[in-house]
Order: sequence, then C-alpha cells, then structure tokens
Amino acid sequence: MAGRFSGQTALITGGGRGIGQEVALRLAAEGARLTIFDMNLEGAEETCARVKNAGGDARAWKVDVTSRDAVASAVKSAAAQFGGIDVLVNNAGIGWRIPFLDITDADWSKIIGTNLTSCFIVGQEVARVMVTKKHGRIVNVASINAHIGTDHQAAYAASKGGIVALTRVMAFELAPLGICVNAVSPGPIETALSAMNLTPVTRRAREERIPQGRLGKPGELAAAIAFLASPDASYINGTVLVVDGGLVSGGIREPKVPG
Repeated sequence: MAGRFSGQTALITGGGRGIGQEVALRLAAEGARLTIFDMNLEGAEETCARVKNAGGDARAWKVDVTSRDAVASAVKSAAAQFGGIDVLVNNAGIGWRIPFLDITDADWSKIIGTNLTSCFIVGQEVARVMVTKKHGRIVNVASINAHIGTDHQAAYAASKGGIVALTRVMAFELAPLGICVNAVSPGPIETALSAMNLTPVTRRAREERIPQGRLGKPGELAAAIAFLASPDASYINGTVLVVDGGLVSGGIREPKVPG
C-alpha cells in the first residue's frame, strides 16, 4: 500500500470498533502499519483482519490503557516489532450519560480514567519512543462536549475538556523534540452503535441543531484525523479541529415566517 503513511507505524487505541476502526482502516489504506490497543481483543483482531485482507500489516493487543504497566509493556513491544512508532491516535474512551446529581465517585473516576488518564499515559509512553527519532505525530480525540454544555455529560465533558488542555501543553513541550500534537473534537457521528440508540424523533432533533442538517459519517472524522497525522499538517501544532457540521458555531435559527 502506498500513501501518506508509507513506511510508518501508527498506534490506535480503541481501534476495535466504531471510530477507532474507521481510523485504522483509513491509515492502513494510506500505507501505515498498525498497532491496535483495545480491551476488546476480538474487535481489535477483526480490525487487523480487515487490514490484512486489504494487503496491509496490523497487530492486535489487549491492553488496559488506564494501566501504566500494561501500556508501557505493550508500547515497548510494539515499538520493537515495528522499529518505532510514528503516529499515535488516542481514541479510547467511554461516554456514559449520567445526571450531574447522580454521578458517583466511581463513575467519575472510571470516565476520567478511561478518557483522560489513558490519553496521558499512552501519550507519554509513545512520546518517549518518538523522541528517539525526533519525529512523531499525536492526535487526541476530544469532543464538542469540551466546548459546549450538554445535560448528563459532566464527567464526560470534563474528561474531554482535559484532553483539549493536555493536547495544548503536550504540543508546546514536545514541539522542540520533533513531535506535533493536535486534537479533534467530533460532533454527532453516526456509527452502528449510535444508530441503534437513535429513534426517528431523536435523530430529527439532532439533525435540526446541526447547520449542515445531518449527522457526520465515520469516514469524515477519520479523514480529519488522517490529515492531522499526515505530513500535510506538518506546521499544525496544538490545534483542536472541530468536526461537527457547524454545531459548535452556535447561533439560533429564527423560525421561518409564512409568506
């Protein structure tokens, strides 16, 4: 496979389904060798099988990305197998909806740990590999919930807001070492899982809030991530790219007046 990532190795967390799988397939189609970290080993292996069937190279690892020891060991092994890591996509996360007054300490710790702490741990371990070559690109997956308030998303929004702040600090500190760090903030993206949870009424309500009038497609988000991870974005650093059809742009549509 030839493309922007030929000869490069990309590590993707949460690559066993949904957005992570779509990103994996996109990077592989452009020449990347893949390392997939996911607690769902079956899903990660499915992603790898699809990559290999298309002529690519990919390895699956069952890794708890909230565990320093597990991540450090897996990153070391993956880097040794592929001769380094050039691209990291920190995608692993959970999105429980819980009213603010009902969030338990355990809920909070689980969401912050899975979404934010994992981004720190994996980012740090991979950056330590990247600095040996003085080159690397990291893309952290945040959310529009980092930029706007929504109900039942206090812990999730806090975790994604933390990713935005972490991204900027990582970019500032790692740039002199040859590593660029950016983030994407997806809006409503239609995955197989989200489609199952949408009724015609809730779908219409979401679409009416989006200026482009529709939900995003996984491939559109994967394209944005691939761009930030590619040489085409070589002078972009510390940026948060919002991929949401214009939702965060705000504004209130005035009702149409007959006649």
